[in-house]
Amino acid sequence: MAIEKVFMVDNTSVIADEVLSHRLGLIPLDADPRLFDYISDDVPNERNTIVYKLHVSCEKGSQRLTVKSGQLEWLPEGSQLTMASPAQSGDNQRTYTSFGQSQQNTSERPLGVKYNDITIARLGPGQAIELEAHAVKGVGKVHAKWSPVATAWYRMLPEVVLLKEIKNGDAEELVKRCPVNVFDIEDLGKGEKRAVVAKPRSCTLCRECVRLADDQVELRRVRDHFIFTIESTGALPPEVLFTEAVKILEEKCERVISELS
Repeated sequence: MAIEKVFMVDNTSVIADEVLSHRLGLIPLDADPRLFDYISDDVPNERNTIVYKLHVSCEKGSQRLTVKSGQLEWLPEGSQLTMASPAQSGDNQRTYTSFGQSQQNTSERPLGVKYNDITIARLGPGQAIELEAHAVKGVGKVHAKWSPVATAWYRMLPEVVLLKEIKNGDAEELVKRCPVNVFDIEDLGKGEKRAVVAKPRSCTLCRECVRLADDQVELRRVRDHFIFTIESTGALPPEVLFTEAVKILEEKCERVISELS
């Protein structure tokens, strides 16, 4: 879910309307997209649209005001703005959404923003922002704001091998040299110590250990073991992102198989 439409009522800040709208679209929302439908026929309702309101002003003579993402107010009843065209006689004023029921009845928690401290704008004395923002469900290939993944990458599992025993002072120097604490000291008794590989997964292949003891330490990679890392924007936990991505991949594979058969 991401903000797609912004209805600007008043904006006297130094930020242009389109720039302000772009900033709003990139704010992660605390809403599970699996609970919503894709909007169709441009008919916003409680099943495909989340409405937020922002109305802040900086009084004349006061200090500059920083507008944060936490000031976006969720409107579970839908839009509060009436359409510009006048309603027919006897009809109620139409708004920009057609909610059949309140979203409080369908959501267990408020559909706010994920982080309340994202700076949207700064207002000077006498400036104000009043707008209504509509968030809808989308996919990342249309726009990055709909991508719940910040960064994803993989690397092969590092393998650190001690070719010879490294003892006593050399072992302590090896432990100090490693910036990510891959090595540790094992007490052999009688004042003897030796270096052991304690956390090979933490190795970044910086080769500091090899520079210290080239003929005693060897760095390798496990060719069939990959460490896959997913960073979330906050909309969904990384483990959920991985599960949903596997489901999408499975659907694509089934589609290809059905077309080839």
